[in-house]
Amino acid sequence: MSATEFTATKVEMDDIPLDGQAADVKGRFEAIYGAEPETRNGWFHPSDWPRAAYVLGRMDPGERALDVGVGAGQFLNMVALSGRYAEVAGLDRARFSKYQEFSEIITRTDGSIDELPYPDNHFDVVTCMEVLEHLPPEVFVAGLAELRRVCRGQLLMTVPFEEPEPLSKTHLRRFERTDIVEIFPDGRFTILGRRRKPWVLIEERFDGAPFATLNEPLFDGANAATPAPPKKPAAVAAPVAAKKPAAPAKKASPPLTTTGRAVRWARRHAPAPVRAVARRVRGLLR
Repeated sequence: MSATEFTATKVEMDDIPLDGQAADVKGRFEAIYGAEPETRNGWFHPSDWPRAAYVLGRMDPGERALDVGVGAGQFLNMVALSGRYAEVAGLDRARFSKYQEFSEIITRTDGSIDELPYPDNHFDVVTCMEVLEHLPPEVFVAGLAELRRVCRGQLLMTVPFEEPEPLSKTHLRRFERTDIVEIFPDGRFTILGRRRKPWVLIEERFDGAPFATLNEPLFDGANAATPAPPKKPAAVAAPVAAKKPAAPAKKASPPLTTTGRAVRWARRHAPAPVRAVARRVRGLLR
């Protein structure tokens, strides 16, 4: 793949069902904190659940798995409860107030991505979702090297794909397709479509095995954001009934205050015989 090529498949997050471990862990968190807690410290946005469910479905089974940037532990618990691994490790710089563990095989550690406290080639699968865009350049380079160092099999990372500018306040890097190909030259890419800010899933392998076959459509290279649903057509106003033509105004009755006015009215509006009489009367009045 050249430095200018970018090919990917695309999956719409709206099409990913929330079942299995995703539904289980989501239900456990909401049982503790409610569906909409007052503070969102580490709380998943609704679109984060299908992303986590999709990435879990892409993970190879194995002995050990590591998630870097565990947050409140939603995805970490999904991995542990999947039954695919004997040991599941998690790492983050600090423990979030809403962090929970629902499995005894989880081991969580405080630490930094640029100094992972694990031996080389220790994990069959390493995941790192929505972390790399928050790192300053020197930490980004070292952190990516560390993820690759501790992984002996499959490495899965997600970042915002061509995020609209201005970037989110905590994001320090924008991942354009040319940057992605340059930074991850041996990777395979999947666009995770959602409205406004899609992600890209980056998969690398270090065990010499080929990438698994994906039954997914190719990304057409256009805007990766999921289109907003079409707006409902505006209600058409009921047709206004045509107004009936106004009835002609009735001719005013002759004013009877003066003889002259009566005569003038008779000359204009009365039948012919009466008009003749009115003319004679008018002549006498002169």
